[in-house]
Amino acid sequence: MLNRPCSALVALLLAPLLVQADVWVFEPSAALDLRVDDNYTISTVAPESVTATRVVGSLGLSRESQNTAIKGLLRVDGLLQESDNTSNELTSNQIIFLDSKVTSQRSVYGIGINFKQDTPSRDISADITDVSATAADTGASVTQDQNVARERLAITPNFEYKLSRRTTLDANLTYTQVEHELPSVEDVLLDKWIQTNGDVPPPSDLSVNTFGRFRIDDELDDFKETALTLGMRHSLSPLVTLSASVSYKDYLSQIEVNDQIVQFEEIPDPDVFDIRRKPRRDSQSTTVTVRLGFERSMSPTLKLGFSVGAYTLKKDDSDLIRADDATWIGGDLLADEIAKLTSTEQGWLGGITVSKITGVTRYSARFGVDVLPSDIGSQVESLDLVGDLVRELNPRMDFSFRARAYEPDAINATGADEFSRRFISFEPKLIWEYSRAWTVAGSYRYRRQKSRADTESGESNAFLISLKYTPPSAIRDAAAGGS
Repeated sequence: MLNRPCSALVALLLAPLLVQADVWVFEPSAALDLRVDDNYTISTVAPESVTATRVVGSLGLSRESQNTAIKGLLRVDGLLQESDNTSNELTSNQIIFLDSKVTSQRSVYGIGINFKQDTPSRDISADITDVSATAADTGASVTQDQNVARERLAITPNFEYKLSRRTTLDANLTYTQVEHELPSVEDVLLDKWIQTNGDVPPPSDLSVNTFGRFRIDDELDDFKETALTLGMRHSLSPLVTLSASVSYKDYLSQIEVNDQIVQFEEIPDPDVFDIRRKPRRDSQSTTVTVRLGFERSMSPTLKLGFSVGAYTLKKDDSDLIRADDATWIGGDLLADEIAKLTSTEQGWLGGITVSKITGVTRYSARFGVDVLPSDIGSQVESLDLVGDLVRELNPRMDFSFRARAYEPDAINATGADEFSRRFISFEPKLIWEYSRAWTVAGSYRYRRQKSRADTESGESNAFLISLKYTPPSAIRDAAAGGS
């Protein structure tokens, strides 16, 4: 089971915010989702088709007054999944989201809390009846080729101060914590079979006796990141806005010891003694970034934005070799290996955004180069290109389309980057509110991925459909009309 300190911390943070509220708008809902995917893991060696059925219960809440705004969501689902390698596996995703802001004459105080406990099916844990949630979670993590659940907690207190009519200062502090569950014994054995036998189908009696004692390598890493960002925005004119920001990030992860240098005692799996793992030690990095931004309204419907910046990242993996370690090498060779465990990297950051609103149609696109925390024990320099189209076909029907290209490149002291990959996805989606209470949504999702470790690209085709029921409410209708 996963550790529970995240859950307790979320509860403590939510309590005082909820007590303050006197008038709330609640939005309960229930949904049934179906999904078919011909290659869920985007594997090039052993494609795995998946059929999944999900039942979802959600509770949205909001409160607005003259100087206070609170929005939140609680969602729990049960996912019944059948694939080429599993039969009727039941898992669950849980999401808690809360955003609170208190406004005074010149300042805005806020805090955002986002907690997820999800399975590798997290790409469908988003509500597809939400037009903004298309392909919502394919970030700097390896989403599905590592079949493990995770807990993710992000807490973001923030502050904004209007220095003048044209100038605004802001500060954001973000704490992120990610923890992963150990993979199941069945998944470990299947991965080991694929590594040693390629695309040969595994036997029905696959067990640890098939291989004898063996060790697992390259599992996802738990990490914590604390980031502080200070920024300023200045309206040069009604059409032009300038911005500047500086940020400091401290990133700490638990990564595997390098067995080519250090002799260590392997850790047995808690369920199967003959499955072993490497011990883990601290990997730390600090990143300083500086950005300058420019936004201009080219017309009443078209807005352009540009940003440029630079980063300096200091990486320290010196905990991987300790004074009392027994090592395979010694002397000058060992000194050289220790020197490689610390490094400093510099690089450029940038971004371009375009948005256009023409009545019933919204277009937007963004391209960015950024440094992000990842689940692979290292900061990631990413290239991300996303294009969105949202069109209102009629007052009850919306169509959206998202195209995305994504390429992460790990930044680490040794230069190793076997998780580097190129990922593209396309997803058209149709959402139909055919009555006051019922919503139907359907989408087709194409994904293609090529990793450095593979000679070929993996492809996935998925079809998703959702039926959602939200009980009618005059209070909610009135609140929506006044927002």
